[in-house]
Amino acid sequence: MSKPSNPFFLPVLVGAILLASMPMVQSQQLPELVSRHGYAETIFINGKIVSMDDASISSDPGNIYQALAVKRDSIMKLGTNEEIQTLAGEFTQVHDLNGRTMIPGIIEPHSHIYGRSLRYLDRFGVKYPPDEVTITPQAADNLEETQGILRDSIKAAVADMDPGTWLRVNMQAHPDHPLELDLWGDTRRLTNKKTLDLWTPDNPVIVRPGNRGFINSVALDTLEEFLPGYSNSIRDSMHMDEIGEDPAEIGWVGSQEMSVIQWELYLEDLDPLILAQVLKIQSEAFAARGVTTFSSRIQFPKIMTGYAKLAEIGQMPIRFSAHYEVHRMPTDPIQTRQLYRRTGVLQGIGNDYFWFDGVASERWDSHIPEACLGNDIVAPPHIKIRETCPKSGDLHWDTMKNAIKAGWRLKGVHSVGSDSLRRFIQMIDEARAETGLTVQQIHDEHYAVEHCDQMSKLPEVMDKLKEYGIIISCGPNYLETFEALIRDYGDYNDPEHLRKFMLPYKTWIESGVQVVGQHFGGDPAPFYMPWLTVSRSLRGNIWAPEESIDRVRALKLWTPWAARYVMKADKLGTLEEGKWADLLVLDRDYFTIPVNDILRIQPLMTVVGGNTISLHERLATEWNTAPVGEEYNYDQEAVDELLRTHENARPWTGGPVGAN
Repeated sequence: MSKPSNPFFLPVLVGAILLASMPMVQSQQLPELVSRHGYAETIFINGKIVSMDDASISSDPGNIYQALAVKRDSIMKLGTNEEIQTLAGEFTQVHDLNGRTMIPGIIEPHSHIYGRSLRYLDRFGVKYPPDEVTITPQAADNLEETQGILRDSIKAAVADMDPGTWLRVNMQAHPDHPLELDLWGDTRRLTNKKTLDLWTPDNPVIVRPGNRGFINSVALDTLEEFLPGYSNSIRDSMHMDEIGEDPAEIGWVGSQEMSVIQWELYLEDLDPLILAQVLKIQSEAFAARGVTTFSSRIQFPKIMTGYAKLAEIGQMPIRFSAHYEVHRMPTDPIQTRQLYRRTGVLQGIGNDYFWFDGVASERWDSHIPEACLGNDIVAPPHIKIRETCPKSGDLHWDTMKNAIKAGWRLKGVHSVGSDSLRRFIQMIDEARAETGLTVQQIHDEHYAVEHCDQMSKLPEVMDKLKEYGIIISCGPNYLETFEALIRDYGDYNDPEHLRKFMLPYKTWIESGVQVVGQHFGGDPAPFYMPWLTVSRSLRGNIWAPEESIDRVRALKLWTPWAARYVMKADKLGTLEEGKWADLLVLDRDYFTIPVNDILRIQPLMTVVGGNTISLHERLATEWNTAPVGEEYNYDQEAVDELLRTHENARPWTGGPVGAN
């Protein structure tokens, strides 16, 4: 072969070979993850990164790391500072945690956070509520005086109101008797439609003393016109046929009917884009409390419209696992029973920020004094008649059964009492008998029920929960219902028997019942619910302290266990490579501080899908950057008072509340 005639050819050829080989040399020097995915977009170093990847019932939180890398919306890698820093490129953001604790973002299984969003409408020039007057009279310590206060407050208010303007009466309980107002309302002794008509003949009025309320004739006519079939619907759904009362005739309404006024009637003409923005603001507020995913019922079309619009424009700040409950929107009961057989099964449909996870029903059961306890707790007829126990043929029973037959997963079903759970199983068995579904098929769907205040640790109840794979979502704040339990049933049952109905977390968990939490991020502090689960201390009593669980398992109620509840255990609940980068940075170490200091934990940073939704000013200043989103600080005065009460709290051993 002859030599090249061009003297510059050889150097050019060598240079070309070297240039061609450079990417190969560089790729051999790059970490494998960078070669495959590129450099990390964000890394966190010098932290205590608790993965919570032990999803067992043990008190082990799983692996603990020093550093973490994020790429796009997912966790790229966890490891030591040295390992993670090799993934940083020129444009990678590096955040020094300076020893702080990082945990997975909180999954809140049961919070209707959208209800608070309506207060933001004024930011968009929308008057809300439109043409409504709200008054908040406080109850006295006896029924007769309270009725007089209610009468005088309503008459004084309507004297200055134009006819047709709504009056909302939000009754406030007497501070020394916090349970009585609810009882007077729930037993329908406070007022009724006939009495309200005397006081307010020209204005629609709604009186809300608790979870149930009362309306007058003008309000009933308005609702009947707005929602044809309203009266028939409420007659078929309010559990009142056995006691011989017509809810429409006495003006009796539930939480759904009270809320339909706020969500559907008042917002009938609201621009969906504005509704989407107020939902976004409220979601950002919960992100500041550490919540990155929440799960809740969607019981109104208007709520669906708002979140669908927010998802459509790609502005969901946190994730929403939604269960449909639009059968609670009052309408023709015959049509309602067939609703979910006509929609098609939607669970699983959605995107990474908004998806369906089943069908709910709040009206399956209710709290004390209406919780369905059956023969498990005895009492005289005048108390037992308050219990609202579902039965075959009821609107919600038939609707839920038809949903099962259509293939839906049942979730968010309001099952409080022990006998309510038995009836839930009975309804499932009816559906199985009509479709050929097996127990295992039901088990694999992980149906879920809510609240479970008085579900108990009776072996028969726990065995059914395990056999059918039912997840129970229980809020520790419902320890407060035990005061009403003792008030109504304490004289007729042995204290040790009543203790079996006091949120037995430890027994449930250790026996294999699947449990998740509720109401994370509520006042007075973001971590109030985990603290309450550990301390079981409320208003001077420590309720069944033997059922306390340690802080790690308390946190699992809102992390890996909750991820299964929202159908995303493969993506949420733990910090693992490939899972979504939903992260929470705390100002102190949840795992080692004194238990009472859990109440003083402040979330400093909340990340959802790799995006910073909330960055507290304290951490922003340290990192020399701007704060992001809402900032929530715990209520120090309220926490101090709570802890003072806790110091003097004693285990309840029997007798009236506060007598220990």
